[in-house]
Amino acid sequence: MGKIIKAMIVSLGGTPAPIIYSLNRSRPEYICLFVSRETKKMINAEILPNLDFKYRHYDWIMTPNAELLSESYMQLVKKLPELIEKWELDPKDICVDYTGGTKTMSVALALATIEHSCCYSYVGGDERSKGGVGVVVNGKEKMWFLENPWDEIAQKEKREISILFNKARYTSAAEVLEKCVAMVSKEQLPFFKAIREMVIGYELWDRFKHSKAKIPLRKSVEILMAIGLERREIKRLADVMERNIQFLDNLIVSHKPSSFYCYDLLANARRRANLENKFDDAVARLYRVIEILAQVELKEKFGVETSNVRMESIPESLREDYSLKYQSKDDRKIRIPLYASYHLLKELGSGLGKDFFNFYEKEFKPLLNIRNGSILAHGFNAVDEGTFEKLFDTTLKFSGIQEEDLPRFPFLEI
Repeated sequence: MGKIIKAMIVSLGGTPAPIIYSLNRSRPEYICLFVSRETKKMINAEILPNLDFKYRHYDWIMTPNAELLSESYMQLVKKLPELIEKWELDPKDICVDYTGGTKTMSVALALATIEHSCCYSYVGGDERSKGGVGVVVNGKEKMWFLENPWDEIAQKEKREISILFNKARYTSAAEVLEKCVAMVSKEQLPFFKAIREMVIGYELWDRFKHSKAKIPLRKSVEILMAIGLERREIKRLADVMERNIQFLDNLIVSHKPSSFYCYDLLANARRRANLENKFDDAVARLYRVIEILAQVELKEKFGVETSNVRMESIPESLREDYSLKYQSKDDRKIRIPLYASYHLLKELGSGLGKDFFNFYEKEFKPLLNIRNGSILAHGFNAVDEGTFEKLFDTTLKFSGIQEEDLPRFPFLEI
């Protein structure tokens, strides 16, 4: 094995020769010996004096009972993290040798280190005592480095990552991926790094960090496109991401307010409702869509900014009322909310303004009243699924937007 091992965690049994062979072969800077009460004395008497290299430091952890798995495991779990933190090493630089000790100690060591190491070794040999069933004969040792167990573990973690991502639990999915990236072999690394960047990108997008989201998504899709040449399911994932990135590009370069934000908010509302059952959050996004539709119409057709409406842009019939209700005493700017925006549109002759009031009494008003009574608006009630679905359908109908045209995050199956 060609890799440099900076630290070794080694179980020590009654035969010191395999342990000495393992340490001399790997020549780590840091050593931790997992011992029993009976074998602890061998550290200074037999192990350390026979090492043919200079190490920086050695430690030991002693099991309370070499025959009890739980006690051996718990002692390792308690002591190892602080030891690894003291070493300040990457998990890839730590190797675990489970040759020595009781079978119980070996199992405990493997279980306790799976989070901290991606390298395992074992000293065997071609010649053993007792007719081939005893210990390895001194001088006949052979060291075996096992394949990184994390490559297999990570394959199982893929399912958890997919489930978390598909439920919009992006932060949790990223945490699992961070663990995989830290532990898998270099052959697996590009894929897991690409998926990590993908998850980070969609998490940022889900929080409306559009410009920041595009950076990791672009990094991810470039790698996935290359992997997708050999794996059809990854090619499909990359294709969805390419379409998503194109949508982001259009949204980012558009002038605010922009209809792209309506599409994005509608898709976000659908995720909040379908994936998380957060209907109050979802309805708050729908309210904002209705508001943006008015802002876009006012800006694009009449040159009116709802955050700073010029007095001359307001018809005479509304001027006094808007001045009294919406003009700030501090900066004298007129800022108008949703209902006033549509009232202004109607007076300016906008078809959207007229449509709003046609919708309002029968469809919008009862639903918006429920929204206004939500704990995330002005009241203390929870919005139910039925209210969300009605308002979602009404918003689509009013806006003329088709649900199939909304940007959809990929359904992850890796």
